[in-house]
Amino acid sequence: MGGIAVFRKLGVLLFVLMSTLTLAVVVVDDAGRVVEFSAVPERVVSLSPAATRFLIFLGLEDRIVGVTDYDSYEAERVGAMVPVNVEKVVALNPDLVLMFGGFQLPEVAKLERVGLKVLVINPTSLDDIIRDVVLLGTIFGERKLAVEKAEELKNKMLEIGKKAYNIPPSKRPKVLYLISAPGPDVKEIWTCGEGSYLDEIISLAGGINIASGIAGPNGWPQLSLEYIVAQNPDVIIVGVYVPGTEDEEVKKILDFDPFREINAVKNKRVFTVDGNLASQPSPDVFKLLDILYDYFYGGNNR
Repeated sequence: MGGIAVFRKLGVLLFVLMSTLTLAVVVVDDAGRVVEFSAVPERVVSLSPAATRFLIFLGLEDRIVGVTDYDSYEAERVGAMVPVNVEKVVALNPDLVLMFGGFQLPEVAKLERVGLKVLVINPTSLDDIIRDVVLLGTIFGERKLAVEKAEELKNKMLEIGKKAYNIPPSKRPKVLYLISAPGPDVKEIWTCGEGSYLDEIISLAGGINIASGIAGPNGWPQLSLEYIVAQNPDVIIVGVYVPGTEDEEVKKILDFDPFREINAVKNKRVFTVDGNLASQPSPDVFKLLDILYDYFYGGNNR
């Protein structure tokens, strides 16, 4: 007799179909698609740098046979994230193509039409990231390890949350996150807002995100300069994408004329984070919890 076992641990919905003939794992991915695996994938093309970070976090980088031109991981390049070069992906003979949702979602049908198996992950919150760790670990036959690593991420959230819990709102810094430093003619600033994992991280680390409650595409709204000045943030965090340019990026903000009367600028509380890490929803963003807590309460190192 065959049977169905349903697992909901850590928010992951998994169906393991068992019979005397087959053992299959059937999952629901972040696009709501049902994807069945009759064998553990051995060859993976990752079409998102964030997806690659998940695989590395789980020690599965040896399965990666292809990445996009935007990925720092060394593997065969298959071109842009959008549009996907289907011919290059097919040539690598993958058992699985791993990609994100959002702007990549229309590419799924193109890949499936040529017979490729596709899994979409699209985490927008820290809980989503934890869930996807378990989802991928299960697919790759590493569920026990994945659950352990997911628990480590949850514990990091609890650790920082407890440290910041008793800090009253009046003592918490108002924070502005900048995706990148503004140029001379900029009128609006891209930041993290309602529904974004960075908004969660700022809050957990004891800060008050001045864009919390403001919606935007996938949690990334634009703010006017007038709004930022009126909010008068105490701390500014800016993403930096080229190592070694941290001081240069901070100087751009300190010298940015519209910000000259903002507390963060007057008190030189402008700090940097790795923009590539911060902009890719993966387990690596949990590293920012300690970094931001230290910026808010522990020290002034950039």
